[in-house]
Amino acid sequence: MRTSPIQESTFKAFMEDYDSYSHYLHDAFYYDYISKIQEVHLLGLYEDDMLIGVSMLSATPVLKRYRLFTSHTGPLIKEFNNERLKFFLSEIDAYVKRNHALKLIHSPYHIYQVRNGEGEVVDSEKNNPEIVDIYTGLGYTHQGFTKQLVTEELLRHQAILDITKSEDELIKNMDSKTRYNTRAIEQMDLKLRYLDEDEYDKFIEIYKDTEERIGFDPVSSQKIKNLLKTLKDKTYLTLSYIEIDAYLERLNEELASLETDKIGMEEKLESGQGTKRMKGRLNETKDLVANKRKRIAKIEEVQKEYGNTIELSAAMYYYNNHEMVYLFSGSYPEHSMFMGTNFTTWEMIKKAKEMGLPRFNFFGLTGDFTEDSKDYGVYKFKKGYNTFIEELPGTFYKVFNKPVHKIAEKMNKI
Repeated sequence: MRTSPIQESTFKAFMEDYDSYSHYLHDAFYYDYISKIQEVHLLGLYEDDMLIGVSMLSATPVLKRYRLFTSHTGPLIKEFNNERLKFFLSEIDAYVKRNHALKLIHSPYHIYQVRNGEGEVVDSEKNNPEIVDIYTGLGYTHQGFTKQLVTEELLRHQAILDITKSEDELIKNMDSKTRYNTRAIEQMDLKLRYLDEDEYDKFIEIYKDTEERIGFDPVSSQKIKNLLKTLKDKTYLTLSYIEIDAYLERLNEELASLETDKIGMEEKLESGQGTKRMKGRLNETKDLVANKRKRIAKIEEVQKEYGNTIELSAAMYYYNNHEMVYLFSGSYPEHSMFMGTNFTTWEMIKKAKEMGLPRFNFFGLTGDFTEDSKDYGVYKFKKGYNTFIEELPGTFYKVFNKPVHKIAEKMNKI
């Protein structure tokens, strides 16, 4: 194996065909963005004459002569194995050192270990505890097995849904509450549309409101907008909504059908043609009629207060050759009865299947799976789809010139 600098065209050609683990921070579109504002270095890993890996490194100047490098969740390696990773990392180290690296940071998008939906470690051929030893053996300091955001790049845990199964199987494998909600939204005629670039502020407003309400780690509005513009050709920005008139029309049709059934059973029982079983069905139908009338009255009140078209939730999804990723979402709590987030999630899972993607990535979790965790509600929502959890190894850094690094720290330059 060998490494050498590669051209932008070579990097983009590699990424076009690459279908394994890759964060959006390594996307060719992200390269176009970051290369305009930072110094970017591209390295290739070769086996004979075949390109089998790439690394995108961005560099920030420190004290004029030195650079702070980050590897943007890389390196990426086809047919990944630890031998290739170790060789590539050592070559990257040598390269950045020649280019006056003061510090290099890696937050690799590789699996450390797999957990089930309960957060328990399971036996899996994907488990790779040795990956930590590779980094530390090369002189890197491990940030630790954190359970919170340690860099702007990655949370260490992400919930994954295998979507190679049929839609019926996916619904069957959901927990009872998620399955019920998924079936229920089919009866509400919710709608979904994609937001255009001139509607980015609408999405950001909904997301930031939710972020503050739930207590998510804050993401700046400008960063979200930059990300939307950078990745717009590989993202779906969704808005779920409901037309109350159409929903009320459906409810009234259902009510009329129930009342017809009720009257029919009452007439048969009064004439002596009914059965004991029919009497029980009549009582059940009366309850359904009463519940339907309550639902209609409630929806009519909602219509009076909020109008006919009601926006429910918004979300941002990114996709590559490997997966669709559920990046950000927000919703209006006053309209939670319509389950806009459930609706959008299921619609986008189906969309990912249509695109031929094998997995749907619900993205970040803190890794604290207890009821005391601040993201427990988010975790429960993701778990309901029968997800498993991939734990990433975390963040590693290496300082190449400790005396200068100490000076830079004292001067708040890093």
